[in-house]
Amino acid sequence: MGLLAAAPTGEPGSAATTRTAPAPAVPAATDLVRTRATYRQLLTKGLAPEEAANLTAMMCGIPVADVHWSLHQINQMLFMRELARTGRFGHADGGTPPTR
Repeated sequence: MGLLAAAPTGEPGSAATTRTAPAPAVPAATDLVRTRATYRQLLTKGLAPEEAANLTAMMCGIPVADVHWSLHQINQMLFMRELARTGRFGHADGGTPPTR
């Protein structure tokens, strides 16, 4: 869902020639933070459970402003994100069923 940016190539006389920067890659499932291990390690370092969960969420790219996440909620969010990324969950899924 990244935007492509056009930038001049910098070659003399080619001000109209542009190249596009690739969109940032979405991390694969194997690149995701291991939430349970990260959460436990943060707890052993002295963070409170709420702090450890919010920091784990932030490391996974989940917004944390004014939200207090639990480890279970983080894992649910990552699961739904992966379904959406692979095309197995869309905007119309999960809503109220159509009436007959």
